[in-house]
Amino acid sequence: MTREYATPFSLLHAVSILSHKSRLDKFWRAIHTVVRDGDVVADIGTGTGILALMAARAGASRVIAIDVSRESIDYAKRASAANGYEDVIEFKHCHFSEFEPDARADVVLCEMLSSMMLIEQQVPASHHAVQKILKPQGTMLPRSVQVYAIPVSASGLYERFTFHGLEFVRVPQTSDRNDIVELANLQTLAYFDLTERREPKSVDTTLEFQIVDDGTAHGLAGAFEASLVDGVTLTMDDGWRDLVLPFTRSVKVATGDTLKVRVRFVPGIFDSLRLEVLT
Repeated sequence: MTREYATPFSLLHAVSILSHKSRLDKFWRAIHTVVRDGDVVADIGTGTGILALMAARAGASRVIAIDVSRESIDYAKRASAANGYEDVIEFKHCHFSEFEPDARADVVLCEMLSSMMLIEQQVPASHHAVQKILKPQGTMLPRSVQVYAIPVSASGLYERFTFHGLEFVRVPQTSDRNDIVELANLQTLAYFDLTERREPKSVDTTLEFQIVDDGTAHGLAGAFEASLVDGVTLTMDDGWRDLVLPFTRSVKVATGDTLKVRVRFVPGIFDSLRLEVLT
């Protein structure tokens, strides 16, 4: 008997977080700071269930773990049972926007962070949680995100989209630090208060960079910092790769030049990105 088979990329991606110990250590500290004995906690995008397990260990009496991936839910259920928390953690296989709680949560955990809040659902999921899942005086983790951008030379990534005369549409790509050369200083692109009840705004910002090195600008690289609790901040060094947003055409720049770039996108909607080089 045959059955449909799909490579479980979502599960493999979720499991990879287990190798990022500094990220997990920071969540451990934050969760043990905010979760109190008897709390109800919701974990949006639970993946392996690691944050749900932390909340249970911190004293939550009930944890609702939500994920759109059936493979991830099944894996997290096994982890919950293996650690003796099957009576504390309950699992919901659905999109976060479809989840309707029978009681509001004291704490909502949501780790869907990505380099510019462009690809993953951190911003829309957090907004939904504040509106529909979290108690009015509850705690959201993370509570805010600051996003940065910088022009970079990234010839290898840029040339990836051509092959023997064949041309492909350039789309954002993750990169290692050694794949890019920074050509200016970081500029703040956007700030997201993840505790706000208001609908999150689209990003529409023009950044003005002073070039500090001669080269060719192939696009912008994005980075972020996410505040969990006072004194605990997630950074790119906690296991995230830079996201390079390619320009339609590369731009030659020299030290002292000014490079102006307009950046527009809707957080969490990948194909909403628009880049416009103004100078």
